Amino acid sequence: MNTMKLKQIRKAKGYTLSDLSSMTGCTSSHLSQIERGLKQPSLDMLRRISNCLEVPIFDLFTEEETSGSGIRKTADHKYNIIRQNSRKKFVLPEILTAYEFITPHSADGSDNTRIVGMHTTLIPGKWSCEKSIALDFDFSVFIIQGTATACIGEDTLTLDKGDSVYIYSGVQHNFYNAGDAELILIGYGERILTHG
Repeated sequence: MNTMKLKQIRKAKGYTLSDLSSMTGCTSSHLSQIERGLKQPSLDMLRRISNCLEVPIFDLFTEEETSGSGIRKTADHKYNIIRQNSRKKFVLPEILTAYEFITPHSADGSDNTRIVGMHTTLIPGKWSCEKSIALDFDFSVFIIQGTATACIGEDTLTLDKGDSVYIYSGVQHNFYNAGDAELILIGYGERILTHG
């Protein structure tokens, strides 16, 4: 986790540690220790902090953790090429789910992209998130490999290789790998940029 980035985002939003404490339910002292790199936040705490700061959780990781210097832009800005070994990557702690950007991505929006695409790998017995979440934009998920148990709203679905699902804004969801092999998903959604 990039503790300097957390502090920069918090300050850019105009929040004190006390403000963030009351919004997240975490003590100011504990948040201060997280910002100074003395404590490692749980995934649930990362989610609460990112929600309060209105940034995606992956924006709280370091550039090294999401390194991707292999994006090649054409001179006329018609397209970008992102090579497989150069994608920005990060693994969420606790659930060990690996995410890779398959679209250009910068936390500050300087890449000027309107959609975000993710390649997600779940090992057997793991969820895509530590709990069901709802996003504030529509998105679609395509199963590349394996079988997913998808919990969407009140429904539980089985999605096999080649299946896809479109999930509307505000609908609680999560994906689980109940199989014996890796589950690989591709997801696309509209990018929501929040500037402080």
